[in-house]
Amino acid sequence: MQTRNRIKSIIFLTGLFILLYVASYLLLPYNNMEDSLYKKANGILKEPKDTIDYVSIGDSECSASISPMEIWNSYGYTGYNCGVPSQQLQDTYYLLERLLKNQSPKVVFLETNAFYRDFKYINALETAIDDTVKKIFPIYKYHNSWKYFHFYMLKSLGQKAKQEPATIYKGYQYSAIVTPYKSGPYVTETDDVYVIDEQPLLYLNKITALCREKGIQLILYSAPSPKCWSYSKHNAAAAFANDNQLTYLDLNLDIDALGIDWTKDSRDDGDHLNYFGAVKVSAYIGNYLRKHTDFIDHRKDAGFESWNRELNNYLKLTNEN
Repeated sequence: MQTRNRIKSIIFLTGLFILLYVASYLLLPYNNMEDSLYKKANGILKEPKDTIDYVSIGDSECSASISPMEIWNSYGYTGYNCGVPSQQLQDTYYLLERLLKNQSPKVVFLETNAFYRDFKYINALETAIDDTVKKIFPIYKYHNSWKYFHFYMLKSLGQKAKQEPATIYKGYQYSAIVTPYKSGPYVTETDDVYVIDEQPLLYLNKITALCREKGIQLILYSAPSPKCWSYSKHNAAAAFANDNQLTYLDLNLDIDALGIDWTKDSRDDGDHLNYFGAVKVSAYIGNYLRKHTDFIDHRKDAGFESWNRELNNYLKLTNEN
């Protein structure tokens, strides 16, 4: 009897494992870049040497807010989004240091939410275990995706199986999910300053010094995010920018000019922008680059044909073509 029960338990657990694995595979996002620092580094390092005009760096507020292909489509500027969810500034610094061995961007956009991610050693093991579980069973990470599953998604299984890098997104984290932000106005002016902790400040200074050493214009920017942004954080970023002669673009103060509609432009109740919000931020960033840099339009230049091919695929995937 005991042997029979053990066999039943083994069969049950094996079946559960297979079920979770298959479900995870089905719900895995089409352009899953696995939020990995190393995959982002490998992605931009695969670009031909010294062909990238600008990069954006930071955490998920960065990866969700700027789509380089939108800017290429409108202006012909080459860019790469190196934002990684939950990225801390020490990782941002080493990623930037690594990519600068192969690329010479004239502009680096640094999203400011990463200023407030301080490394806590007490949480390191918990995070490592959590990440391991998510890698084995992506359904744990993408547990809400069942709401958006359709049988037509089965057509993409062959493409998922190839595990090809989603180079056409140039690092951007695409999501067309709409979960509105409904809590109303969130910009309340104050003189309070949200102090940047010692460790992230150390690496913020190192990033600033590295860009200055390489002759790169470092631009701080805050992506629209009612959940993550506050006026006290704005004051801290503005003070750092002023002290270091940097440009700071706080898009939370330009919501109307951007045309952000919080009923349509967020994927998760105002934490991150979705694709529709990213299109608007990318238009703003592209126009800023047009006005304030000497970038040239590469759309008809020899050596950039792959960008136009990838643009066609990008437009198909985002249903714009």
